This record gives sequence, C-alpha cells and structure tokens, in this order.
Amino acid sequence: MLERILDFLKNKYFIGGTALVALILVGSSVMNYYEEKANEAEFKKFVKINEEFAIEESDSNELLNKLDLDFDSFGYELITKTVLAKKAVDEENFDLALDLFLEMYQLVQSETMSKATKNILEEQYAENIVRIYMEKNDFDNGSNFIKENTMNSLRFHELAGDFYKFFEKNEDSISHYNQALTFDLDEAQKNIINLKKPK
Repeated sequence: MLERILDFLKNKYFIGGTALVALILVGSSVMNYYEEKANEAEFKKFVKINEEFAIEESDSNELLNKLDLDFDSFGYELITKTVLAKKAVDEENFDLALDLFLEMYQLVQSETMSKATKNILEEQYAENIVRIYMEKNDFDNGSNFIKENTMNSLRFHELAGDFYKFFEKNEDSISHYNQALTFDLDEAQKNIINLKKPK
C-alpha cells in the first residue's frame, strides 16, 4: 500500500498538478499584494487631485491638461471627473463639462453594478447632459441624446418635457409630461407637472 502511495506521489501528473496549484497560490498572493499597493497608489493620486481642485485660481481647462484623471478604480474616476465637470459648469465652460458628463455617462453604462445604482447614476448624468445642451442652446444634439437614451422613469420624462418646452417644441414637451404623469405621483407632483405643460 505504501509503495502505491509513493508511486502515485512520484507520478509526473501529480507533481505537475501540485506545482500548478502552488504556482496559482503564489501568483494569487503576489497579485493581491500588488493590487493592494495599486489601490494605495490610486488613493494617494485621488487625494492629490482633490487638493489641486481646492486651489481656487486653477480653471477647469488648466486642471484637465495638468492632471491625469484616469484611474483603474471606477469610483475614483467617476468622482474626480464629475467634480471637474461641476467646476467647468460653474465657470460656464459648457463644452468641457459636456464632454466630461458624456464620458462618465458612457462609463456608468459600461460598468457592472446594481441596477438601482446604475439607474440613479444614469439619470443624474443624463439630466446634467440635457441641461447643458439647453445652456448651449443646442436643440439637435440634445434631442438626439434624449431619443438615443430614453429611460422609462418619471425624472427622465419630466426632464425631456422641460427640454422640449425650452425649445418651444410643445407637442414633444406635452407628450413627455403626459408620460411622466403615468407614474405613481401624489397630487402635488401631478399639479407641478400639469403647470409645466405648455398652453
């Protein structure tokens, strides 16, 4: 019996399999170590960028050109680019803000996360994008964005209604406001949407 066990242990498949398992375990440990170091480096980079954002005299274009805003971590990239986009809006640098919000919107769509979180983020970015198209007085691109990214939500349809009303496209505006009214609303919300409808 002992001889059979020794023969099995000497078998090249057993030795190869054991070596492979050991290699995987060592490789996994090394990868975890470097991942932790990478996370630490990403966090330090994130903190440094936020310190740069706090400097009042820096404008959004300067910050974009000066800083590396690309991260391996979805969360860090989302936060830094959103903060920069907000700064660009405050400076009325709508082109940069729009580019950043569109980039983040696409990033959110491609990321794996809970459906509820994804829906909230998509609605937030869509709203910022549509509002900037309104600021830029850009009906065509705004309308295309709405049509290509339609979401079946109260917030989206109300936003689309606001957009079309802004550009005096009353039929489209009323259509979206009516779709918003199909959601479960209290009387106050219904009254607000009905008051928004173009006459």
